[in-house]
Amino acid sequence: MRKIIVELDPIVTSKLWPKKFFEKIEYGEGKSLLKLDFEKGIKIVICDIKMKKGFTLKDLSLPEGSVILDVLKEDNNKYTCLIKVEYKKKLMKIFKLFNFDVIYTLPSFVSKEKIVLSFISDNDNLKKFLKMIKIFGVVKNIHFQKANFLEYDVLFSLTEKQKEVLVAAKKNGYYDIPRKITTEELSKKLGISKATAVEHLRKAEKRMITFILAGY
Repeated sequence: MRKIIVELDPIVTSKLWPKKFFEKIEYGEGKSLLKLDFEKGIKIVICDIKMKKGFTLKDLSLPEGSVILDVLKEDNNKYTCLIKVEYKKKLMKIFKLFNFDVIYTLPSFVSKEKIVLSFISDNDNLKKFLKMIKIFGVVKNIHFQKANFLEYDVLFSLTEKQKEVLVAAKKNGYYDIPRKITTEELSKKLGISKATAVEHLRKAEKRMITFILAGY
C-alpha cells in the first residue's frame, strides 16, 4: 500500500466554485472523513474553513451540492464545520467508469493557490486514479509516501500559529539546501518579529519531533 498526495491547479476546476468564492475564503482544510458512499454519491466530512478578514461564514456560498450541517467550533474567523456533499450524477458516472478502490485520507486542502488531495491504495489502483484525476485538472505536484495509519496527522500536534509559520517557511524555501529565505525575511512576510518567527519555528519543530518519536 502506498499513499499519494496530489496537488492540482485550482484554475482548471474554477467552474466548480461559486462566484467570488476565493475572495471570501482563505482556505478549507479537511480534518476527518466520516462517510463516503459512491453508490449514493454522498460524502460527510469535518473541515476547517478560514474566512478572509471582513467576512464570516454567513458570507460564504458553498459549491453546489454542499451544505453545512453544523458549526462545531469558531475561533478567530476559523470555523470547524460538519459538511455534507452530494456529488452530481455526471461526476458519479465518471467515478464508476474508472472503478478504482482507494482510501481517501489527509491532507485535504483547498485555496486560491492550490488543491491538495490524498489517497492510499495499491499501485494498480493509484495508476487508475491518476488517469482519472488528470481529466479534472492539471497535476502540479505528486508525492508518494509509504502508507501509515497514524491516528492523526503530525501537523495536528501544532497550534494554528505554529502551523502557519512552519508552512510559510517551507513554502518560501526556508528548509531548502541552500536556504532561500532567512528568518528575518520570513518574519517580514508574516508581519511578525524575527524573535517571534524563530520561537514558533523552534516550538513547531520540537512538537513534531516529539510526536514522531513518541515512545523512544
